[in-house]
Amino acid sequence: MLPHIRLQSASVRGGCPATVALMSAPRRWSLMVPLAGLAAAVLLLPFAGTALVPEPIRELSSYLVVWIPLVAAVVVAVRLAMRRRSEPWWRTLRLPLSVMGAAVGVFVGLAARTAGVILEVLVTGRIGVGPGIAGNGATIALGLATAIVASVILAPVIEESFFRGALLPAVEERFGRGRGRAWLGIALVAIVFAAVHALAGGSPLAVAITLLAGVGFGAVARAQGVGSAMVAHVVFNASGLVLTFGSAGVSPLPPTLALG
Repeated sequence: MLPHIRLQSASVRGGCPATVALMSAPRRWSLMVPLAGLAAAVLLLPFAGTALVPEPIRELSSYLVVWIPLVAAVVVAVRLAMRRRSEPWWRTLRLPLSVMGAAVGVFVGLAARTAGVILEVLVTGRIGVGPGIAGNGATIALGLATAIVASVILAPVIEESFFRGALLPAVEERFGRGRGRAWLGIALVAIVFAAVHALAGGSPLAVAITLLAGVGFGAVARAQGVGSAMVAHVVFNASGLVLTFGSAGVSPLPPTLALG
């Protein structure tokens, strides 16, 4: 047994440096915390659109049942990560944004939206499906205000903090940070990101567009930080709202679904 143990030790010392580093490096990010938050959001999601929720707050509840567990998971994951390194929470979450990061975020957000529009035209033959926005001026104004606040401001901040801020580094620590493995982590998180939108009722086309956008957001987050991914997400959703409210025959899409 002792020679066998020594042989194993020697093989580890002579193994691939990346593998040895992955085995020996302490893990900073918890994977169980974001997975628990994600599971809670998925379990609560079916209750958002039921008759149990009063009509005036039904739309708001569809956001809150997803966002509250995700925010809680981000807070706990960041606090745990900060125990291994003394730094402000916004640096732990990689939120600082440079001019270059903002520019890259804008470019990726527009590129993702352009790819989504091209895919939609190829599949449906036009941009958008369904009737136009109905209602009086007050109803349209309220819907627009809600969509802007929820989709363009809150969704990018909350979802990027969770998926690219807390979940992606936890996945990367398990799979490694080499170029190929990094793309694997980005793809896996993007699949989870799109799957949540699918469970929330997104159409197959909307989920496919969300998946493409999620890959772009993950690449930006890894290269420029989560703050840059938030910018890309904001631009992606904002441009989607412009198409939604500015094009004839385009029905409003739920911001947490088709808009990412």
